Amino acid sequence: MTQLSDFSADEIELLVSLPYRVGVWVSHADDVEGEADDEHEMEALESCIRAVAKKYDGPGLVDDIARETLRRRDSWADWTDRAFNILPEAPRALSLLQSRAGRADAKNYKAALLEIAATVARAYGEFGAFDEWENEGSGLFSALAGKIAGAFSSLSQDDKNHPMNISPAENSAISRLAAALKIDGP
Repeated sequence: MTQLSDFSADEIELLVSLPYRVGVWVSHADDVEGEADDEHEMEALESCIRAVAKKYDGPGLVDDIARETLRRRDSWADWTDRAFNILPEAPRALSLLQSRAGRADAKNYKAALLEIAATVARAYGEFGAFDEWENEGSGLFSALAGKIAGAFSSLSQDDKNHPMNISPAENSAISRLAAALKIDGP
């Protein structure tokens, strides 16, 4: 069975940094003003990497990769700076895993990356900016704006896993990632 230690230092860096960089990349796809969304998304990213380590625990490499991603927390700032180059690197990582560890590990790695991307995208209701309208002004227009804002804010709180909580920019980013992660061959 292939182990993480069977890869070169550069290959390990690619495989281990990519889950974190995918999450950062999706987070920056639709950056709303303020830092509340970033905080929620980074918390979701770390939690999701932990969940990936548990979900894929057992034979295979994905759990080892996720655990190593968490162990290398000191590298996260550097990885954040390199998060914008994931689309050409993602298929390279997948191809590397498929050729050295097998198709099953490559498919699980792909699933983990897409799961991380979707989790980060759902972590913060991008419609939350409408909440600010609710307390501005008075009169009929403000009351109507408040009701509209309430509808959107309830979506982000009550239905945080609803697909509508993913902004069009985040959805586009996830689609581009999925296209880059196509596995060819048997």
